[in-house]
Amino acid sequence: MFGTRLRARYVGIASLALIVAAWCFYWYARTPRATDEMGGYALAERLGCHGCHGPRGSGGIPNPGSKELEVPSWDGGAPMMYAESEAELSEWILDGVPRRLAHERGHAHDHAVGRTSLPIHMPAYRQVLEEGEIDLLVSYVKAVALWDTIPEAALSGRRAAARLGCFGCHGPGGMIGMPNPMSFKGYIPPWRGTDFRELVRDEAELRSWILDGGIARFESNPVARFFTRRQVIKMPAYRDVVTEEELDDIVAYIEELSRKGG
Repeated sequence: MFGTRLRARYVGIASLALIVAAWCFYWYARTPRATDEMGGYALAERLGCHGCHGPRGSGGIPNPGSKELEVPSWDGGAPMMYAESEAELSEWILDGVPRRLAHERGHAHDHAVGRTSLPIHMPAYRQVLEEGEIDLLVSYVKAVALWDTIPEAALSGRRAAARLGCFGCHGPGGMIGMPNPMSFKGYIPPWRGTDFRELVRDEAELRSWILDGGIARFESNPVARFFTRRQVIKMPAYRDVVTEEELDDIVAYIEELSRKGG
């Protein structure tokens, strides 16, 4: 009698442990795995960068008296007009101006450099950034600016993706993503990183996502199908509007992003 009750207790404890483990795994699986660019985007939001440089760095506010009459945006390669290297991007963020320009203007290179008579000047964030955060911000700015050089086939793919409106959901250059209520992880992933690789295992699945807005692996899985059908923003199907050449180029571009993003 005592042995039966003991076994029942062990079975109950084991069952409870399995339930807790399954629940933990479920929430772990649903936790987004942020890329550096996504981390930089969230950080830029917190630091107020978008207040001057525009949403996602896509359009600055007016700055009377400046050469461009506005705070520069980050898209369209604009940062490359102000920074000669990735290191200078960091200096702009940390100190409000890079050493090269600070020296040209005859200023000492510290947290106060770069102050001008303009109404709006670049703030210095050195005192508020924690270790590693500058790298996240630089990755984000580079993504919006399309800073890195890529092969011609991939460049054609980026142009095709822009024509089809892909960056509206997957973010600038397909590297940021955006929220998507009621989806499995709560957002549309960028085209690199762990979450993207969970959705796209190979080139065949990538082509299926683009052409048909879904893949057979998810359609045959009740849990995956539940989330893909209830999520607010659904993947469009481009079969009737994308050419074979454009499809090949987009695949090449996404593969290039994935390769560089690890």
